[in-house]
Amino acid sequence: MVRCPKCKVVLSRDREVCPLCSCVTEEMNKDEQERMAELFDEGAPYPDLMKKHKALRFVLKLLFFLFVLAEIIMILINVKVTPDVAWSAITGASLLYGYVSLLYWIKTDAGFAAKVGQQLLLTSILLYLIDYYSGNWGWALTYAIPGVILFGDVAVSILIALHRKSWYTYLLLLLMLGVMSLAELGLYFAGKVGNVIMPLICVIVTGLYILGLLLFGSNAALRELKRRFHI
Repeated sequence: MVRCPKCKVVLSRDREVCPLCSCVTEEMNKDEQERMAELFDEGAPYPDLMKKHKALRFVLKLLFFLFVLAEIIMILINVKVTPDVAWSAITGASLLYGYVSLLYWIKTDAGFAAKVGQQLLLTSILLYLIDYYSGNWGWALTYAIPGVILFGDVAVSILIALHRKSWYTYLLLLLMLGVMSLAELGLYFAGKVGNVIMPLICVIVTGLYILGLLLFGSNAALRELKRRFHI
């Protein structure tokens, strides 16, 4: 007998993934199995959906705070490094776009990691296009997109803290951020990024994060990779 850590649904047959949300299931100990057997006789309980909605509202408020904080940092960098170009106003509009889009797409917390990843990727593309068509100053690749990557690392940390039992579902999002970090570093060596500090910070932070999850949660992480990539 196994249980889905996300849906809180108990499965009478051993399955590696939940048939409802495709999350990796976890084994139940003997006492829990006996208790569940009794509950099945009485009628299985339903998950507490209100608890999930409250957690989601908290995440959205926290993300909004981080968006505001990120924009303040962008303004400070703008004033200090390139005061002649008000690119921080564009990043602010882009961050607002990302947050509004997130509110629009999120109806439940199912697939939350994928939706966050999509928004981070779309925001990065939007920032680059704005920079390219407004004079190609290079601020997007040098500062803004690395900021989006680091924001994604923070967002993953918060999501894992709130969903500790299903932390491995955010591994794919972290891998995407890792690829973006390596791409930033590669663009620096290709001469497209003017400063190596931000790309290097992204590679170190995201790389250590991924390495830590793989080392300390190897079994669950490997099962998640197997499910995602069919390896």
